[in-house]
Amino acid sequence: MDNTISRRGLLRMAGAGALGLAAAPLLSACGSGGGGGASGGVSNAGKQLVPWPAYVPFAGPKPDAPGDAPGVQPLYLKYPETLTQSVTDTVGDGSKVTALVVTFGPPPAPLAQNRYWQAINKALNVDLQITVVPDPEYGQKMTTLMASGSDLPDIIMFTNLALPHSLEFIQAQCADLSDHLAGDAVKQYPNLANIPTYAWKGMGRIGGRIYGVPLERPTPANSLFVNRTLMDEAGIPKNWTTEQYLDAMRELSGDRKWGLGWFKTLFSGLGGITYHAGSLGAPNTWSVVDGRFVSTITTPQFEQALDVMRKLVEARSVYPDSLTVSSTDMQSHFYNGTVASIQDGFGSLSVTNLAKIGDRFELDMGYPYGPQATPWQSAGLFGYVTFKKAAPERIKLLLRICDYLSAPFGTKEYELANYGVEGVHFTKDEDGIKTTDLFETESNLSLPTRYIGAAPAVLYLPGHPDTAKAVHEWQKASLPGSVGNPANGLRSATQVSKGAQMNQILGDGIAAIAFGRKPLSAWQDIVKQWRQAGGDQWAEELAKEYAASQ
Repeated sequence: MDNTISRRGLLRMAGAGALGLAAAPLLSACGSGGGGGASGGVSNAGKQLVPWPAYVPFAGPKPDAPGDAPGVQPLYLKYPETLTQSVTDTVGDGSKVTALVVTFGPPPAPLAQNRYWQAINKALNVDLQITVVPDPEYGQKMTTLMASGSDLPDIIMFTNLALPHSLEFIQAQCADLSDHLAGDAVKQYPNLANIPTYAWKGMGRIGGRIYGVPLERPTPANSLFVNRTLMDEAGIPKNWTTEQYLDAMRELSGDRKWGLGWFKTLFSGLGGITYHAGSLGAPNTWSVVDGRFVSTITTPQFEQALDVMRKLVEARSVYPDSLTVSSTDMQSHFYNGTVASIQDGFGSLSVTNLAKIGDRFELDMGYPYGPQATPWQSAGLFGYVTFKKAAPERIKLLLRICDYLSAPFGTKEYELANYGVEGVHFTKDEDGIKTTDLFETESNLSLPTRYIGAAPAVLYLPGHPDTAKAVHEWQKASLPGSVGNPANGLRSATQVSKGAQMNQILGDGIAAIAFGRKPLSAWQDIVKQWRQAGGDQWAEELAKEYAASQ
């Protein structure tokens, strides 16, 4: 049976990006090969900074409603009737190209039986050999790879894992891409020039140089997904005050139903509080005051958000096993109506998930509830790819591969990379793209070419125009007041070496207060513990990096 799917939103629902955590600075890349060099160290402080790649937006199909600078995505209610071709030159030279990427799905069918893989290889004119590693094993795989320092693949995909000594590894083993990508040089790769500047900044420089190609993601971070049908029946408005929000969650709870669902991985760092902190005006992870970095956890708005979470639990408005349930199970509770809303990553918006909801209710996004809301933005990327050191012509070939796979919505290259071969992996009708059964085993779900190159995402949900329009309205209302994390793309040795431990301090503390194991007044002791564990040092390192980047 055919299943309608979305554009790339379908492909983003798995992984760290789908958790919606306001991403910490990505601290991985690949290093020297000319220009900057390992001898200068990984810090950007005191270095001459190469310019960010020039941004040359793609003049693609006219959307039904435009996007804008704060991160509102262009809205497409129909799939383009005419596709353009963004790559006219031959990409590859027939050689073998190896890549290592993460996967969140089943392994791909072998090349000999995989028509999607065969079509990608033919389009790229290379023998692309992709090693896929399941997400739970990726950290260990990368650690082993970096420790060996040999037999590296041509293309290495870095997620937002904070891997100790990754920057040093990168400088020593991977290609400096600055001469190919900085400033106007990127115009040799038009699809890479179409990647917004925020994604490059989110990736950051190393030693003042550029070492990777970002995999762009939309700017909304952890969001509130709501059962709009149920809320309309209860007379709950879209725009609500803090008290109206708390009242709504109480009203929707009872008889083994709950207003809100969290899940366990939200309580490893700031993920679980993101929506509430942004609603009440807290800075996104850090703020810069007179050149100093000040953590959001020290602000009164953050404590107010903690208090809201505590009140939600006290009122029995939160699913009781939220500290132990998985994200997959909590999504199921939302789809079947057990919970009326769920905090999750914006990447969970996909036609795949809308199909799981079926006709039970209309999906919508929860608006921030505070009078001076500052919704938190993501870092604008899921990760990025880097290249093993090689001769300049080889690096150019690898960049052409990334350029092809980063082709934007509305191009023939995008269609192949994201949907496969028409008549084999998908068909088209008045609602747009519909995948076939074969897509489940032959696509970039199982062969994650999307983690080698990614187009800037658009808002396209075939078969669900009302949901797409509602999400676009939410973006227009929420994102103009949204704030980014000033630490995105900056380098901190403390974050790399102690980030996991410090995130656990915060996650455990938020959970303890929200679920009543500690009083709200205990937060100051948790903040003190975090600062002593490295928070103050982290802030100092960020301030130096920030000053160097201005």
